[in-house]
Amino acid sequence: MAGISLRDSGVRVHRWLGLAIGLLAIALALSGTLLACAPLIERIAAPARYRISGETRRDAGAYADTAYRRLRPGERIAALSMEGGSSPVIVTLDRVSDRTRRQLFLDPPTAQVLASGWADGGMTGTVRWLHGGLFLSGVGRWIVAIGGMGALLASLTGLWASLFRQRAKPAAKGPPRKETLKASWHARIGLWSAIPVLAMTASGIVLAMSPGHAVALSTPPVPRPALSVRHVVASARHWSRGRLIAVEWPTERSPDWTLRFDDSVYGTVKVADDTAGAVSAPALAVPVALSWIRRLHEGQSMPWIWIPLAALTGVLAIWVAATGLIGRARRPAVRPARRSADRRRRGPAA
Repeated sequence: MAGISLRDSGVRVHRWLGLAIGLLAIALALSGTLLACAPLIERIAAPARYRISGETRRDAGAYADTAYRRLRPGERIAALSMEGGSSPVIVTLDRVSDRTRRQLFLDPPTAQVLASGWADGGMTGTVRWLHGGLFLSGVGRWIVAIGGMGALLASLTGLWASLFRQRAKPAAKGPPRKETLKASWHARIGLWSAIPVLAMTASGIVLAMSPGHAVALSTPPVPRPALSVRHVVASARHWSRGRLIAVEWPTERSPDWTLRFDDSVYGTVKVADDTAGAVSAPALAVPVALSWIRRLHEGQSMPWIWIPLAALTGVLAIWVAATGLIGRARRPAVRPARRSADRRRRGPAA
């Protein structure tokens, strides 16, 4: 169309994309902000889970023995997490009848049960289901990915319009219009928060399109494996000497144990439950690039400063999306007055 510059085209794309995915972007930014603060919220809401007596870890078999003694009818052990630091040891239990999962939080030095609770339960679980797939499982992940692409393009077009906009001359008389001030702050905050918002949006798109950990737990674990956890770990030690991070029990589809170590070479080892044969399984390991993307987006093993920065990024994204929608909703009522003012400033046509 004649008379429309490249910047004006970008502004139009930015406005229509913001109108199309604005509410979705606000929902994802709000849920992401809550998830960024989830570790702090959980420690405040359920302090008993994190009241550990020390950071020393015992062998995985001690935690498995405690979990077997605490099994309820119909429950099976699905996984064991042994993250370091001030985190407790977490054992995930799978109830086959309705596939609900319960977690036991164990004290690392003593293997005593600190607390128990439903996995993905409470406020944090609800927010995680919303953020990961809009409560729609696999279809929801693709909706989130498509919405993230729209948000990414809206951010890029908004950044383009902000960087190359023409500076308006201040009016000689009277205060500036409220609409002009709102649009100016919308552009400024969008520009200031562009880099972290783009990083979180792009990493979220990659994770939404990648297979999630829920796929690994889609098949029920076996009721009672043939091998003990101590025997399995001893077999896996022929491959890796790194720190044991997690153990996944054999399932009805795959009768093999999966062990994950803090090892850059042999990070994932599979052990056959019938023969105790161990083999390195690099195909099951998370790719290095995807691992770093997950750390950036979810804050895994990140410094403490990540939580306030991620929360601030989410708040700024919510503000930008909300002010953009409000400005778009009020735009039809403002446009006739602006056109009349522009005609008065230009004067009669020559």
